[in-house]
Amino acid sequence: MTRPHTLLLAATLLSLAACNDAAPSTADAGSLAATITDAAAATDVVTPADAALAPDDVPAPERFSYVPMGCTHRVSAPVGSTSNFRDDRSTFGAAPDPHDVHVNWPADPSSTIAFLWRTDPGTRATVVQYGLSPTALDQTAVGSVGTAGLMGNQVTAHEVHVCGLRPDTTYHYRVGGEGHWSAVQRFKTGPAPGRTDYDVRFVVAGDSRDDVSRWRQLQERAMGGMNPPDFEIFTGDAVLVGFLQGQWQSWFEGARSAMSTVPFVMVHGNHEGLSVNYLMQFAQPQSGVSSQDELYFSLDYGPVHLVVLNDTPLRSDYEGDVLGTQLAWLRADLARARANRARVPFIIATHHKPAFASSSHSDEIDTQAVRRGWAPVYDEFGVDLVLNGHEHDFELSKEVDGQGREVSGRRGTRYVVTGGAGASLTTLGAGALQPWGAHFESAHHIVEVHATMTRLELTPRRLDGTVIEAGRISLTPRAP
Repeated sequence: MTRPHTLLLAATLLSLAACNDAAPSTADAGSLAATITDAAAATDVVTPADAALAPDDVPAPERFSYVPMGCTHRVSAPVGSTSNFRDDRSTFGAAPDPHDVHVNWPADPSSTIAFLWRTDPGTRATVVQYGLSPTALDQTAVGSVGTAGLMGNQVTAHEVHVCGLRPDTTYHYRVGGEGHWSAVQRFKTGPAPGRTDYDVRFVVAGDSRDDVSRWRQLQERAMGGMNPPDFEIFTGDAVLVGFLQGQWQSWFEGARSAMSTVPFVMVHGNHEGLSVNYLMQFAQPQSGVSSQDELYFSLDYGPVHLVVLNDTPLRSDYEGDVLGTQLAWLRADLARARANRARVPFIIATHHKPAFASSSHSDEIDTQAVRRGWAPVYDEFGVDLVLNGHEHDFELSKEVDGQGREVSGRRGTRYVVTGGAGASLTTLGAGALQPWGAHFESAHHIVEVHATMTRLELTPRRLDGTVIEAGRISLTPRAP
């Protein structure tokens, strides 16, 4: 078998090449070099990159997979996950207490939730107790656990999926196992499909990378208001190097105020690099294409249809993936969403790299592929808002068509770049806005979105809480 560290390094370098400012700090570079050296003997570690880059005559490894009790969707461990176990309630290792507890949506947000956490490799107990009261956790579910990652950067991730929950209901829960429970936390399910009297509030952030302090401050601000968000969208590049587990642990620590109660919708960025550490620690809807599971999908939440895409494909395969498999899937999904506008009036798409921005990456090959392939489809099907990261700033486009030309009368799409969650800030690429640009600000920030059946409002806030007034927008539904 090809040694995985070589392939993983190649895949990581390809993904980081999309960033001009991608050079790690001295400490990060040393850690990266040590990781690759240590991995030389780790021939039992397989990564998604291995599966993609293996010769055609080598069969893909069989994946650990199952359907959780009471659910209709399937859970499939990433390629490279080892020591996978299910339904264990009582096996504990040296450090069994749960860390980095968080929740995601693996399917319909109104009735489904996934609980995830991290322990030592010897702990197999994967139990969740939950209920309608913090003092009456009268229901129990069990799940699966697996370990993956390069030597010295392995993660043991636990995952429990629960289905059949009541819509618009607050549940309380704890995870772990007898004698080793987490604190009791809570989450709320989404509104029932078709409900028309629901206010949705969510926040959007991206590109925290290697500044955990700013990331923590933004999360505390997002959760500290009178109306905490229903969920959060993260537009990619959570860490600098996706397979360094220590960076993920710092990122989770920074998000602690939000993650155990607010579901995160994760967008894959080029700095995640399709690393198995990223894939192990989040649970999202599966596309049915094994190499892209949990990387592109859609879901409805109240008046919002949300489309999540992956613009950093395996092997940098823009023609076959971004402009092939995903484009075909996107057209079919948006056709259904457009037909359903009377019930779900706003269509929002999110992915890492912006089609229309004014900063340093606006003319690069991968950005041009997104602009050429996806922007005309957004225009054709009437996508209202596109949320991106990649550029470390805040940007708002004019209302534009699929070619970036300004239009009016709710006939176009607004593009928002929100990549100011911690990474070093960027400046205008040519010293001036591109023709499609309406506003640019080099500022650390987070974006708040409020949606009802009659209006969608977007408000960007700087790290100090002040509003970027020129970045505010208010949209009404398009005609069905």
